[in-house]
Amino acid sequence: MKILFLGYKDCRLVDFLKIHNEVVVVQDRLSLKQIQKIDPSLIISYGYTHIIKKDVINFFKNRIINLHISFLPWNRGVSPNFWSIIDDTPKGVTIHFIDEGIDTGEILFQKQLEIDDDYFLKDSYSKLRWEIEEMFLENWDKIASFTFDPIKQDKQEGSYHSKQETKKLMKKLNFINNWDWTEKELRIRNDEEIINEIQAIREKNNTHWMDIVKLAFRISPVESRDIFKKIKFCDEKINKLLKELAENDKN
Repeated sequence: MKILFLGYKDCRLVDFLKIHNEVVVVQDRLSLKQIQKIDPSLIISYGYTHIIKKDVINFFKNRIINLHISFLPWNRGVSPNFWSIIDDTPKGVTIHFIDEGIDTGEILFQKQLEIDDDYFLKDSYSKLRWEIEEMFLENWDKIASFTFDPIKQDKQEGSYHSKQETKKLMKKLNFINNWDWTEKELRIRNDEEIINEIQAIREKNNTHWMDIVKLAFRISPVESRDIFKKIKFCDEKINKLLKELAENDKN
């Protein structure tokens, strides 16, 4: 079989496919004429950074598959591993047909995965690549003979993220090229999670505060009492100001 492999050059799938097939590996953008000249029986996209044009998809209909490291329909588009953490959506790997949409083609094979929060992003990325390559190797006979049962995606479900949206958020998080973050560090927490952590820290800090009070009264009780009278006076003034603020509905 003649195979056009679009994407990663240094990939164990390429080495595997070359054992019994003629494989042409390309990373550049190709026109329909260029691909017709190669005349592949199957086109495999894996780590390919260019959008495959409509005329190519139509000419090679149901002969172009893509390996995508997300559990489709979740996290279509770029950086699916990153967005599965940000959005707290299902993680996994999917092999699917390529159609005119972005990662919207029929699903051929799929696997959902659980990844621990303490994984570094570079490690979870490596794990996803390993898993999708294993799934490809396990199902190669079915892929080569086109003996599978494609499942249509519900295009109204799931999520999609563009390159521009991803760059904007990564810049905001100061994340650019920082793959040494763990999933836990990267995850954007909701308000309740942040409030719960503040509450836990304040409870701990209150204990520290009372330890200081006990120490102060043990060493110098008279001076400590004078200081607390001043604190009490200031607190009373603050409470009056808070009451005034709460009732100040003139503005």
